[in-house]
Amino acid sequence: MAARKARRGDGDETTNQDSVASTDTDQTSTERTRRNRRAHGEGSVFWREDRKRWVVEIDYGIVNGRRKKVPRYFKTQEEAIAAQQEARQAQADGVANLDRPARFGDFLTYWLDEVVMPSERALSTKSSYRDNVENHVRPGLGKIRVVDLKHEDVQRFLNGKAVAGYSTSTMRTLRTIISQALDEAVITEKASRNVAKTVRVPKARKPRRQVSALNRDDGLQLLAAAEPTRFYAVYVLLAMVGLRRGEVLALRWRDFNESAGTLRVELQVTRVRGVQGLIVGPTKSRAGQRTIALPGKCIDVLKTHRRHLAAERQAAGKRWEENGLIFPNTVGRYQEPRALNTHLAALCKEAGLRHLGPHALRHTAATMAYALGVDWKQIQAMLGHTMLSTTMDIYVDMVEDVSRDAATKLDAWFDTADDAEDQEDDEPSDPDDRAEAG
Repeated sequence: MAARKARRGDGDETTNQDSVASTDTDQTSTERTRRNRRAHGEGSVFWREDRKRWVVEIDYGIVNGRRKKVPRYFKTQEEAIAAQQEARQAQADGVANLDRPARFGDFLTYWLDEVVMPSERALSTKSSYRDNVENHVRPGLGKIRVVDLKHEDVQRFLNGKAVAGYSTSTMRTLRTIISQALDEAVITEKASRNVAKTVRVPKARKPRRQVSALNRDDGLQLLAAAEPTRFYAVYVLLAMVGLRRGEVLALRWRDFNESAGTLRVELQVTRVRGVQGLIVGPTKSRAGQRTIALPGKCIDVLKTHRRHLAAERQAAGKRWEENGLIFPNTVGRYQEPRALNTHLAALCKEAGLRHLGPHALRHTAATMAYALGVDWKQIQAMLGHTMLSTTMDIYVDMVEDVSRDAATKLDAWFDTADDAEDQEDDEPSDPDDRAEAG
């Protein structure tokens, strides 16, 4: 009996041990399963026989109310594992829910329509952005997924523009557009970071276009030919104080302070493609809103122009619309900017000069100011440039002339000093020596 109880006890103990072992096994299995379970965004790597490719399936979690899993295919297991690790890092950085299929070209459309167009940017800037996106950025980078866009892609894109002969200014604008679009992509969680921030604008390979400006004689010849025309005062202001075409055509008589001899620049007139009518708005930049001290010649010309304008107003009669403009068209409205180009082209032909646009007269004002000894900061303020580097970049040839002039003056100074020393060496200092020399 005792033996049977002992055997029964042994069996109970064995059963308990088996139960404990089974429990341990279950716990180990559960822990292994828990360890192998991947977080959203980590993905899994496996071989797909029908495609002969390694697959990493990225789990983006719940997107727009549904679980989103996206497979990516690779030739090697190493590439797939690398992609999996990138997904894990993205999950750790909190960007695992990025919209992977979104193409940069599609996002640019959203950015232009929903961010740029409703903004307070000037209409000319909006038009410029759209043109640059359609002509350059979309064809070059539009097919790349937003999340796949890399620093190298943007750098190669700009380098290609340099090879194609585009200017530094154009490439700088393209980088600005891409960077601003990617800033919005980060905000909307389409990208984890703005890869364009660190991209360098390459040096333009095409020879820099020289600034087209008139010399003194040609300038006087042009103004002499323009004096009988209604645009004479316009050309005087462009050539003497460097206003932009749109700025001069937006001037009002209230901007002209005759007693102080100043002119306040606040507005500009532009024509934007796709927009009906002329656009009158603030100047190109805050620096463009400036007060300019006028030379006496400009003040006299404006006073004479006021009298001529009064005669035009009387001749127009009821057709005249008074807007207080200094340079209106023949019925008092804003002058079409392109009409100034047409008139100036005909005037240059009549005066026997090469073809010039209104901007050439702005350059003339800058070059003449430099020739008269005006420093670069004053020229920058007169032209309304935001940064001095812009002025220096445009008029780089004049900067080089300054360097050559400085080098020449230094040579002359040292030559004079050397000659003086030689003279001192030749002259005897002792009275007796001077007598012998005599």
